[in-house]
Amino acid sequence: MPQLSENITLVLGGSIILLQFTLFIIMLILAYLKRGKKHLKEKEFMESEFEKQLLQSQLETQEETLHKLSTEIHDNVGQLLNSTKLLIGITQRTLIQLPNSIPDLDKALEEAMNQTDSIPDSAHTLDMADETLAKAILELRNLSRSFNKDWLAQFNFLHNLETEIKRINAGKTMHILLSGPETLTLKANQQIILFRIVQEILQNAIKHSGAKNVDIRIKEENQLLFISISDDGNGFDENSITKSMGMLNINHRSRLLGGTAQWHTSAGSGTRVTIQLPVNP
Repeated sequence: MPQLSENITLVLGGSIILLQFTLFIIMLILAYLKRGKKHLKEKEFMESEFEKQLLQSQLETQEETLHKLSTEIHDNVGQLLNSTKLLIGITQRTLIQLPNSIPDLDKALEEAMNQTDSIPDSAHTLDMADETLAKAILELRNLSRSFNKDWLAQFNFLHNLETEIKRINAGKTMHILLSGPETLTLKANQQIILFRIVQEILQNAIKHSGAKNVDIRIKEENQLLFISISDDGNGFDENSITKSMGMLNINHRSRLLGGTAQWHTSAGSGTRVTIQLPVNP
């Protein structure tokens, strides 16, 4: 009888231990599923936020490009075409002065040869008109290529950044120097968001820093992309970073790309912004 009681106790004890172990396993599985569900929700939220920021970046980039397109057509191509028209008009007036209405052809040729000054001038003016018109056509082709239907799908960060820098440098109020690789391994949609980040940093430098020079350095190393943007402006109090909507937006978009953006500055000593992002080789 004592042996039976002892066996019953062992069985009950083993059953309790097995039950506790089973409950522990179940709790672990539930915790894992809960964590997985939470991670899935976070992933879905990040993907949704990425798509939202991508759409906004696309719209902002298109708006900026349309504005620049309008400015380029008006200020650049329009001026080139006006110059061509003016040069052709000058040539027309010069040719009208030639003796083309004299019935005696030999006499007309003799008089035309005597007017040696006007003939070379006309030829030179026509050459200038031809060069100016060719330049206008090239500018229009470049503009059309930069804004075709596949432009956003094949967005190139470096190409668009070089165009932006060229536009800013042409204003002669700030000079930007760029150094980096010829291509990036980021996807096109990531490059659009990255371009808006860098563009906003440059706009902040133009509007608020009083800088004359900006140095942009880009490199890829160990599956990481590093971008450093330094200016020689006034700098600012680093505590104001948390209060600036523009800087908060830059931080937010950098996090969506899986990276970080950091400011290094103090009043009167310029500003350096460093961006670090993971890339897929």
